[in-house]
Amino acid sequence: MRIAIVGGGISGASVAFLLNSRGSLDIELIEPSHIGGKALSLHESGYLVESGPNGFLDNKEEILRLIDECGFGDEVIESRDEARRRYIYCCGKLHAVPNDPFAIIKGDLLGKLAILRVVRELFVAPVLSDETLASFVIRRLGKEMLDKLIGPMASGVYAGDPWKMSMDATFGRIKEIERRYGSLIVGLVRMMLDKRATTKSASGPFSAKLLSFKRGVGSFVCHLVNGINVLQDRVVGIERVSGKYRLFLELSGGRIYDSVVFAVPSWELSAIVAGFDRDFSKLLQLIEYAPMAVVAMGFDRRHMPDLVESFGYLFSLSSIRDVIGVLFDSSIFEHRAPKGKVLVRLMVGGAMRKRAPFRSDLVGIAVSELQRSAGIFAPFEWSTVIRHPKAIPQYDMNHSRVIAGVEEFEGANSGLFVTGNAFYGVSLNDCVASAYRVVERIVN
Repeated sequence: MRIAIVGGGISGASVAFLLNSRGSLDIELIEPSHIGGKALSLHESGYLVESGPNGFLDNKEEILRLIDECGFGDEVIESRDEARRRYIYCCGKLHAVPNDPFAIIKGDLLGKLAILRVVRELFVAPVLSDETLASFVIRRLGKEMLDKLIGPMASGVYAGDPWKMSMDATFGRIKEIERRYGSLIVGLVRMMLDKRATTKSASGPFSAKLLSFKRGVGSFVCHLVNGINVLQDRVVGIERVSGKYRLFLELSGGRIYDSVVFAVPSWELSAIVAGFDRDFSKLLQLIEYAPMAVVAMGFDRRHMPDLVESFGYLFSLSSIRDVIGVLFDSSIFEHRAPKGKVLVRLMVGGAMRKRAPFRSDLVGIAVSELQRSAGIFAPFEWSTVIRHPKAIPQYDMNHSRVIAGVEEFEGANSGLFVTGNAFYGVSLNDCVASAYRVVERIVN
């Protein structure tokens, strides 16, 4: 059986490895650029800069299982203790964010009225249908909670606009708590009392460990494709031929496969299938992408405040200018900066600041933001800028419709499969879990 995997990011590489490890399959991975996609780890001047995700949580078994299967366990590293310290910039200063969700109301981030509004959540009637994240949070917890806590979280994970994000598609677990218990507070308390809440499968981001790799996430993706036939070419079209599929490639012409797994951004897939399934191609165009720029800067530790010994900070929605997050990468993981140096990574743009990543003076914007929000006036010694015009897919209120369209497309075309962060989750964990599901369907 000859199978093509289109796309060499974490999703495509995971599928390729898992299929190849089962043997008796002719696997070909087609990628026009570099393996890893946005999960690219750059090594410059002694710094290790992630152009995309910098790690993953250990609360999902699939990625841990994949690491074990591919023999990359010796490269896994845990985040440093300093990474437990996190902040939100709001009202002109940084506020510490406790790891315990219930301890948040005891800090100085939320005002008294906001805390009273949280208590009132016990008496808010549930809404069973999907809604935007902003609608959900304001209805149950109030505007201040959206501005100072949930909004920044959505910005940090999805670079998203909470007024457009689908609750079911992005924070479906929380929405399900409302449906099941009628109250988030009641649901969380019951889950904490339930013995199952102590197991890894029931743990959440407050209890999970953050992991990465010594040489960066990109090294893991490259490791997955070792020994796999990689064709550096671009797929531009597809047609059905006697129960099989012909892919049209820019350089290699037409190639026949029994099965094809698409693991590319939705806009690329839309172009590929435009002449094959016009309706599906149009449906894929509903998925918008948030632009993002990464500004990485190196500093001498002697001139930096103690604040840099932390994970970093996000911004309340009302405090955002152009930068939506600041990460002190060298305090999160080892092997990110030379000895005595500090690596700071700033995320610029997102769905609510779409023009920001394309501004010419991004380093100047980063310097200004560090001065304003962190009081960092030390001169930087090194910098680099990485722009992603289409960085993170946005799961808006059309997302359930898109997923239904994907399932219909696969059902109508036996042997074609769709995966990737545009559909089933944007994190590394989500992409790997989706890869396992695809492989199981192909093998079966």
